[in-house]
Parts: sequence; structure tokens; C-alpha cells
Amino acid sequence: MLSVNPALYSTVHIVCIFLSYFIFSLASFAAAAYLIQDSLIKSKRMGVIFNRLPDLAFLDKLNYRSISLGFPLLTLAIISGFIWTRNINGAYWAVHNLRQIYSLVLWLIYAVILHMRIAEKLRGRKVALLSLFAFCLLLFSLLATCR
Repeated sequence: MLSVNPALYSTVHIVCIFLSYFIFSLASFAAAAYLIQDSLIKSKRMGVIFNRLPDLAFLDKLNYRSISLGFPLLTLAIISGFIWTRNINGAYWAVHNLRQIYSLVLWLIYAVILHMRIAEKLRGRKVALLSLFAFCLLLFSLLATCR
């Protein structure tokens, strides 16, 4: 059996969490900009903000690509976190660990967003709203699990 230093799992976990959360924040900024731009177009108020924001197609694609990049990183972070937990506690799952629960819920939400985007051909406003919801859950999970 191949023996791997437990510190490697913690390093992989921390780096992947940091990168995935950073990329998900980029997706949420794209989603927020999409909703602002969409609102400006619908209200026909083309002002300074409208001219400074990218077009809707670019923002939608940036949101999708960011989630597509952050999702595998989050997956790797969760897997390495379970292995790290196993090395510390002797079990992959700590029943009362809110971070694991929130991470899995967050993973499921981003999986639903990707599935809806790919299979259902869902784009635009609904995906942007789901992306912002997921990011709000991400922020809530960080605040709820801070010690």
C-alpha cells in the first residue's frame, strides 16, 4: 500500500478550497454584473454603468466557465478533506462537522447549476440568480463555521 504524508492532503485541501472559492467569487461578480446589465437593458437606461459593463453573453459565459473551473477544484477539496479527516479522526465523516455538510450542499448546488446549464440549456438570468444564491451560501458557510 502506498503511504502518503497526511500533510499533503491538508495542503491540497487548503489550496483547492482557496482557489475554488476565489473562482466562485469571480462567477458571482459576473452573475451580479449580468443582473445589473440585464436590468439596465430592460429599463432602457443606458448610462455610465451600462457602457462600462461587458455585454450579457460575455458575462454569462464568464459565470459558466468560472463555475466549470471551480467545481472540480471544490470536488478535489472535498475528497482531500475527507481523507484529511480520516487521518485525524479515524473516519471519513465527522457527524457534527458543519463544514463538511455545507461543502456537500454547496457542491450539490453548483452541480445543479452545471447540469441545468448543460442539459437544460438554461442560461442568463436564472443561472445568474442561482450562482448568486450559491455564493451567498458559500459566504454563510464561512461565517457559520468560523471558530
